Amino acid sequence: MELFYRVSLHEIIADALTLVEEKELSSKHALERIFKRVEGKDKETARGIAHAYVFEIEKWRAKIDFILNSVLRGSKVEDLDLYLANLLRIGTFEMKFKGVNPAIATDSVVRVVKEKFDLTKAKFANAILREVEKFNVEKALRKLKEKDRIEWLSVRFSHPRWYVEYIIDMLGYDEAVRLLLSNLRPQRYYVRVNTLKADIDKVRRYLEENGVRVALTPVDDVLKVLDYEKPVTRLEWHRKGYFVIQDLASAYVAHVLNPEPGERVLDLAAAPGSKTFHAAALMENKGEIVAVDYSYDRLMKMKERMKRLGVKNVKLVHADGQSFIDREGFEKIILDAPCSSSGTYRQFPEVKWRFDEEKIKRVISVQRNMLLNAYRNLRSGGEMTYSTCSIRIDENEENVIFALEKGFEIVDYPFEWGDKGFLEIGEKVFRAWTHKHDCNSFFIAKLRKP
Repeated sequence: MELFYRVSLHEIIADALTLVEEKELSSKHALERIFKRVEGKDKETARGIAHAYVFEIEKWRAKIDFILNSVLRGSKVEDLDLYLANLLRIGTFEMKFKGVNPAIATDSVVRVVKEKFDLTKAKFANAILREVEKFNVEKALRKLKEKDRIEWLSVRFSHPRWYVEYIIDMLGYDEAVRLLLSNLRPQRYYVRVNTLKADIDKVRRYLEENGVRVALTPVDDVLKVLDYEKPVTRLEWHRKGYFVIQDLASAYVAHVLNPEPGERVLDLAAAPGSKTFHAAALMENKGEIVAVDYSYDRLMKMKERMKRLGVKNVKLVHADGQSFIDREGFEKIILDAPCSSSGTYRQFPEVKWRFDEEKIKRVISVQRNMLLNAYRNLRSGGEMTYSTCSIRIDENEENVIFALEKGFEIVDYPFEWGDKGFLEIGEKVFRAWTHKHDCNSFFIAKLRKP
């Protein structure tokens, strides 16, 4: 494969894996950053291969690290230089998951280690990958299952231990296993029709004429992609903004809020903009949406998307959603709060490894500050949606109860699909689950300021 001088595909993958961990980027954004520096006739092919590698290595990282830690004996892969650890992960993945010839997989990694480090490290990498080649994964997993069933589930299905414990407590063993399995299946794509430019029937016909088989969903302007000949993001109408890729549950939020043309709406955590732009379409570009986000770069990307989608009633504001105040107040608020993203593992497997209990406590503190700030910005009689892509009760139902204690009322909204939630407000909130609804696991509650 011809790319650019002195850079191999393995280096690109290791660079991306390192960026994903160090900078907490998505695999897509890490590769975008890397491929800005890549030239060569095979650039797009290489990008596709690299993305598949990074995605699958992040998906299976717990199992890959279990194999490596079993052969390291005394040290752990987490203690190694991060770049070296990622090269060993690539070699292990190739051998044990992709079925690459062990000699080829080992040689590809060792050559990069030799160039990036030194001969000693190259010999070390060679020795470790030779041990990986001989390692009997299934035998080791059987032993682990006898010793620690939770750890076995964590490794077998490649999820953090805290997550496995949490969903077993919440859903029971059998349903928890179904959720673990569903998180490992290929991502389901949904298309939201941009009604500022097209209608559902027109887009549906266009997609089917272009080899994309779709089905209707419980959300009026969203289509489920069943299969395709060419990725929908490469179609002309996607480039023109006639439709966007948006998860089914995420697209339900704007409908639950039901913003009316002419209203004043606030989105307190707007980027990347999916819910903001959906609300703009439902409002027919009439009225005003103030879209607040703490990331200037993400707001600039929203600005580019607005042009493509024909959105004209959104004002972008670079500010912190915990403290932003507008004295005029708003009739509607969208609060899709920053969260542990524990409902998006199928779509973004890298987020599995980013959170522990301490970090989640800090996230909950931010969520509650944003709820209090939403109350300050909402006019009397105004309504808001609180949503997260988290499975956790402490980020969802417990935060709604906190909001009720601070003055909000819960709206008994007639959710048309999905599941009920937990605790005493469970009958009045919405949950979607990856294993039940074939979308991200998601939470929505509708609140009112008296």
